[in-house]
Amino acid sequence: MNIKKTNIESMIEVERENQNVWDKVFQSHNILIPIEKDSQDNVVSLFVLDKHNFPIGGQKNLNEITGSPFTTELANVKVYFCPILPAIQRNYEKALFMLAESIDRCDSSTHSGDTSVWAVKIAEHMGLNKEDVRRIKKAAKLHDIGKAVVPRELLIKPGPLSSDEWEIIRRHPGYSATLMEPVHSLKEIQPLVRSHHEHFSGEGYPDGLHGDEIPIGARIISVADAFSTMISRRIYRIPVSEKRAINELIRCKGTQFDPNVVDHMLAILEMR
Repeated sequence: MNIKKTNIESMIEVERENQNVWDKVFQSHNILIPIEKDSQDNVVSLFVLDKHNFPIGGQKNLNEITGSPFTTELANVKVYFCPILPAIQRNYEKALFMLAESIDRCDSSTHSGDTSVWAVKIAEHMGLNKEDVRRIKKAAKLHDIGKAVVPRELLIKPGPLSSDEWEIIRRHPGYSATLMEPVHSLKEIQPLVRSHHEHFSGEGYPDGLHGDEIPIGARIISVADAFSTMISRRIYRIPVSEKRAINELIRCKGTQFDPNVVDHMLAILEMR
């Protein structure tokens, strides 16, 4: 069985004969990530996140999950929900960065590359050590991978979101952190990713953290992400001017953003 990467709307397209049986297991917006191949370049292990129950723990193969007689090759594919064996964690981590790049290419509302650049500049300007800067850079690149679980029509909706739709959008930081769960080396940045939409005042999401309860890396990514979002073109609106974006950062000091982080961002912009 070969698995081919496609676009963000159908992250993995699997060659299969029985669509109905397959749909019993994997439905729209679940994520299938190939993490191990054999010598013939066939996928033999998948990591799966179910949008309703993820991760559920354990390991099965497709035949056990469905009770259906797939071909031998398909039935014997190992499906990892969590955890992944240490020997293949490195492949999974690489797959997450590929996922982040795919989201950036296919969804113009996502801009992890630009966010990472600004986050590194802020962290360095604040005098953080090299290890902290490295962690912030990695977290900024992966902070929006949870959007792969969010229906794309919500990400690009031109009008206001309903309360139910907004609740779905607000889940993506948690989804992003969950995607990192199987990889030990990513555990150090999970809190940064999970908390990048927390507000300094405590009115953010998903956990309602405030002030110093929010990791400094997350506070930095929050400012970098907001600035990058405002000056970037979106499907549903044109970008704002840099001056207007700066004014918005200033307006939200102490409420949405850490005032100290904003001050460092403003200093960086003044030096250009």
